Amino acid sequence: MSKQEIVRIGPVKISKAIIEGAWRGRQPLRRTIIADAECRGLALIVNAQSMSWRFEYKPRGVDAHTGKRFPSKSIVLGNPASLSPDAARDVANKHKGEAKSGGDPAEKKKAKLAEDARKRAGTLKRLLEIYTEALPKRPKMRGGEGLLSPKAVAEELMHTKAAIVAMSAMDKPAGEVACTDVKRMLDGQVSKAATARHRYGALSRFYDWALEEQHVATNPCGQVVKRLRPRPPKSRRVHHKPSQLRQLWQATSTAKGLQQVHRDLLHFLIAMPCRRGEATRMLWEDVDLDRSVWVLSGTQTKNGDPHTFYVHALALDILKRRYAEMGHPTSGLVFPAPLSGKAIDTFGKIKKAVDEALKMKFDWRFHDHRRSFVTVLAEAGVHEAVLDAILNHRQSATRSGVLGTYQHALRLPEQVAAMNKWCEVLSAEIGSV
Repeated sequence: MSKQEIVRIGPVKISKAIIEGAWRGRQPLRRTIIADAECRGLALIVNAQSMSWRFEYKPRGVDAHTGKRFPSKSIVLGNPASLSPDAARDVANKHKGEAKSGGDPAEKKKAKLAEDARKRAGTLKRLLEIYTEALPKRPKMRGGEGLLSPKAVAEELMHTKAAIVAMSAMDKPAGEVACTDVKRMLDGQVSKAATARHRYGALSRFYDWALEEQHVATNPCGQVVKRLRPRPPKSRRVHHKPSQLRQLWQATSTAKGLQQVHRDLLHFLIAMPCRRGEATRMLWEDVDLDRSVWVLSGTQTKNGDPHTFYVHALALDILKRRYAEMGHPTSGLVFPAPLSGKAIDTFGKIKKAVDEALKMKFDWRFHDHRRSFVTVLAEAGVHEAVLDAILNHRQSATRSGVLGTYQHALRLPEQVAAMNKWCEVLSAEIGSV
């Protein structure tokens, strides 16, 4: 391998003409160093493929170990395309003055480059990429056992990214985000309390992770005063009488624009006290029509606990009809969306269609059906512990604390009796439709 030749010229007053001539005369394996006569220490470095300005200086002081002056150092200032000869001299003289006063321009530049690199590695965009890989492997956030479900991970990342975008901070170092940035994000969601709460919570958990991994020193969400933090929405207490559920059932049957799968799903939600998401993601492989049971794994429930629903006759009729119409499937969604085949998620449009078909308007939500189930059966004398077991409520008064630690009875016969009682109540109403 050939050795590079080094040619030194000058000192001369470097001008634009000298720069152009040096570039035309460049050769492979040769470095030309042209010293500037106007600024001691400044030189133009000409290589085969590039040119740059370099300033050489001797740091002030004496090495305590050797008793000699420190060796010379150099710092690259830029290239002739970005710095004219006069501009290069100005920059070099600035560094010369800094060196005379005891500073070290090369070390300062090196430290700045390292700090800039650290900041780039610690931007919210970069940390979000790392968090995206780490979150699925982290345990549940509220002390539960196991990992987050893919759905929970996707929602958490969605809200975290939305919060960062709302702060216009994607390229900002995570450590430079202040509580004022978080407050500005919250101010933009004043009319959307639920959205603000989701974003604030996700961002705060993201920063808790960043603290744990030592990417940041503080969590800016924790610096927002409590008065300004999003408050949990008030618990909805609305429930409906069986006669109102009959109206919803009838409106669902006659609503315009709904496919049969939509009607079946809504009727099933009235009949069964399950959560909406549990019904939309219901799989045929989890249903035993002969035994009238629907088994949910821990990944399919809100609290992560496996759960079994007894399917009473009214709900069972819905499933058996779908089973026959779908060609006796052994797997897949029970209520697939008509076009995509995925889980139904157009509940806003579905509810609007039902509302338009209702003869008597009243305030209702899909989750009200669970409260209606509990209220009606509790008034009929069914024990609260049995109802809590059917709803799979871990944090209820009958299934939490010390009692929940020692009491794990499922009371299945009582659950079956309660579900059959609910079937009787609904059938008495719906039979008149």
